[in-house]
Amino acid sequence: MSTEPESPRQRRRRFMADDIVAALAVIAILLAGLALYIARTQDDTPVRPPVTAGDEVTVERAEAILARAEDSSNAASNLLSFLETGSGVAALILGVGAFMLRRSILEQVDKAQELSRRTEEKFKEQNQALIRREDRLGAFQETLMDELDEIRRTTREQLDEIRRSTADQIAGIQQQVKNSFRVVSLQLLAEQQSRERNTQTAIDTLQRIHKLDPDNQATNYLLGYLYMGFKKLDLAIEHLDRALAVDPDFTPAIAAMGLALRRKGDALDETDDKTERNKYWDAARTRLQQALNKDPRLTDTEGESYYGTLGGLFRRQGHYYAALDAYEWAHKVTPKSSYPIINLAALHAHQGNHEQAQHYFNLVIKNALLQLDDDPRDAWSRMDYAQALLVLGDQDMALEELQTVIDQQPEWIVLSTVLSGLKFLAESTQPIEGADRMIALLEAELQRRDDGPEQ
Repeated sequence: MSTEPESPRQRRRRFMADDIVAALAVIAILLAGLALYIARTQDDTPVRPPVTAGDEVTVERAEAILARAEDSSNAASNLLSFLETGSGVAALILGVGAFMLRRSILEQVDKAQELSRRTEEKFKEQNQALIRREDRLGAFQETLMDELDEIRRTTREQLDEIRRSTADQIAGIQQQVKNSFRVVSLQLLAEQQSRERNTQTAIDTLQRIHKLDPDNQATNYLLGYLYMGFKKLDLAIEHLDRALAVDPDFTPAIAAMGLALRRKGDALDETDDKTERNKYWDAARTRLQQALNKDPRLTDTEGESYYGTLGGLFRRQGHYYAALDAYEWAHKVTPKSSYPIINLAALHAHQGNHEQAQHYFNLVIKNALLQLDDDPRDAWSRMDYAQALLVLGDQDMALEELQTVIDQQPEWIVLSTVLSGLKFLAESTQPIEGADRMIALLEAELQRRDDGPEQ
């Protein structure tokens, strides 16, 4: 059991009491010695002659003996008196010392009892604190165990969820990989079918890809471009918008959007709202110039320069010199193509530049035949060839070539574009014999067809 240390004040009081008791004892001893000393020194009895046993006893001697005896008695009495006095003083001093000692002892006992009481109370307090601490520790342990159990349960659930999620992700990734390989394979097939002029098969293949990956940029671009050939211009614009949403700087889609907007304006005849038509044409010009500024050598899926598309837009708006400049650029980009040359020839014929027109029409014959040798099913080249034959005077051969193209059942856009070019050519200063027959044949075929009338 621990005890509280004495304070400096208590220690000084205890030492003072011990010092007083010791001092009183010393004083008592000194007083006793002093009494003996005084008793001896105050013996003023005159010195008597010694009495010997052989002397005769005379009256004087007897009186001397008696006097000496009285002196001894008085000395003894004085000594006894001093001793009694010293004893009394010593007793008093001892009594006081004993009282003070008793008082000091009692104080020490009281202090010891108080210290014992405080120590016991403190022990009880510490014991109660220890009990409370044990209770709190027990509650904390229970709480901790509950929390640990909850953590274990939550961790197991999270691990199970992670396992399920990971498994689902792995399965999803595996499916995405499979779909990606399938998409690539189908895209290659669609491009092959497009080159083979099997446009509808190419569209069907691309639609299958679109179901697997609706946001695929290349798929949306190709679908948008091919839908234009079937006069489904709104659907074409929708897919091109999706392609551009993935990458707004995708130049082929920007140019294709320009072509779609131009054809959207072309589809509005002169009886329609001219403001609406010009709105589409202005938007088309912005897109086409944006794409060609990025890549001047950009070509469409047919391998034709988009400068030709821009030239066609300028021609429809009546900007003939701008159209000539655009077709010259197209001829530089694709020098072996008959497409920019036939348009240069038509523009020069329309403007009365017959010699230059004659030169370009002859050049069309040469380039178109080269292209038809490589691909007899090239409807665009055969149409260019037919127009050149017509202008150069071979009407029957021109009509025969036109019928060959019609029999091949090309896209609506081929017939529509050639019809527009023939009507423009018919406006030239020098009449072109047989142009009306070709125009009538094309209009009859377009009237008969119903391959996508929705705009």
